[in-house]
Amino acid sequence: MEQLAEVPDDIMESGEDYQIVISGWHVHIPELGLNLHEGIFCNYDGEEGGYLPDFAVTVVKEEGQTEEEWIYYEQDGFLITLANYLHGKTDLGNLEQLFCFIRMPDGSQQAEE
Repeated sequence: MEQLAEVPDDIMESGEDYQIVISGWHVHIPELGLNLHEGIFCNYDGEEGGYLPDFAVTVVKEEGQTEEEWIYYEQDGFLITLANYLHGKTDLGNLEQLFCFIRMPDGSQQAEE
């Protein structure tokens, strides 16, 4: 599979013993005004001297929020995370049908072949 662009990851949140890193690209859902990011929750390992991946997360952000701002995240995929964030107010079938698209950050570099 070809890579369309090289997009740097962002550090969403960081503490003394953990870090959450999210993808620079996101899925935008215009009808809800929300962006969904893939992310990795990392724990600090003193022996390795750095953060090591622990588990994947999906991060929900409102459109326009900065890298450090977020409204919800959990250890699940896009659809289930979105449904849980909405507290079951929208049927999964309806969520699957919402229009969405991938949005790249400004300044993304096209991948070289």
